[in-house]
Amino acid sequence: MNKPTLKTTLASILQQRATLAKVRAETEDLDDYLAAIEARARDTGERIPMAVVHRRSRSARKAAYAHI
Repeated sequence: MNKPTLKTTLASILQQRATLAKVRAETEDLDDYLAAIEARARDTGERIPMAVVHRRSRSARKAAYAHI
């Protein structure tokens, strides 16, 4: 592999890592937000919409199979 190609490849990898870190941070923020909403729903006696429950369980399954 020549040096310009190697530099391009490494730059691409660094950019992908930065994007992945950003997505992970946004996901953690969203999980925190959903947890706060669920806690508020439990405190007031309101029910959590099933769409929220299904989204969380579906995303958990996707995460479980993502590494396979």
